[in-house]
Order: sequence, then C-alpha cells, then structure tokens
Amino acid sequence: MYFCTMKHLKVFMAALLLAGCDLGFNGDEAARDAAVAWADAYFNCDFHEAAEYATPESGKWLRFAASNTTEDGLELLRERNAKVEGDDYYPVANDTLRVIKLKVWNPLLPTVPGQEARQAEKGEFLVTVVKRDGSWKVRMEGLPRSEKQSRD
Repeated sequence: MYFCTMKHLKVFMAALLLAGCDLGFNGDEAARDAAVAWADAYFNCDFHEAAEYATPESGKWLRFAASNTTEDGLELLRERNAKVEGDDYYPVANDTLRVIKLKVWNPLLPTVPGQEARQAEKGEFLVTVVKRDGSWKVRMEGLPRSEKQSRD
C-alpha cells in the first residue's frame, strides 16, 4: 500500500495546475492572430481578405459593410490606415470559442447616405472567434460596434 505524503500531494497538485494552464492556453494566440488578421482587413475595407478569416455565414455582414462603404471613407483610409492590436482574449466554456478584445486606431465611423465619412481616433471591439476544421475564424453576428466611444 502506498501512502501520499504532503510533499507528494503538493508535487501532484503543481503538475495538475501546470497541465491545466497549458490546456487553457491552447489555441489562444492562434485565435487572437486570426481576429487581428480579420480586423486589419475589415477595418481597412478589404472585405475579400476579411472573408478569408471569417465563417461562411459572416459573408452577409461583410457584403453589407462593403455596400455601405463610400469613396470618401476609402480616401480617408488611404490617408490614414486603420491599425489593429489584439488586446486580450476571453476563453469561453469550451475549447472552440474565444472572444477577442481588439483595439483599433482610425476606424471609420458608421455613416448614413449623404453623410461625410469620418474616422474615430480609437475604438475597442469584441469579436467572437470559433474553431472550424482546425482553423480559427471570426463569427460575425452583426457589424462590429465599438465598446469604447471616441470623443471625435
């Protein structure tokens, strides 16, 4: 019969903790990279490239965004591109879903027809990333909305 000493128990618990940390981190950087690549394309109005990093059902939202992009907005982006940084991630209860927080500098602000295009100084966006067929893809359920409103 084998009895665990407190030392053995501590070593066992530390090993479990390290294994759990490794399992929890699995895929987070890849999910963040996919979200940043999508956002870089999306916020610079390269919707064909953004589609490469999005789920197929997100296509309708990309087409909608493209149809509402004006020449004025594209001109603003030519002068000052949007810059994206993956700020943080939030693992969800399963291993195939992440919510990524993005910081975006110079995003175009939503406009209505006839309104002049404008850029915000900075915005923060939450995007959902899902793992499909071994790749992380952004799942759009609408157009991205900034969680932090700029004072522009």
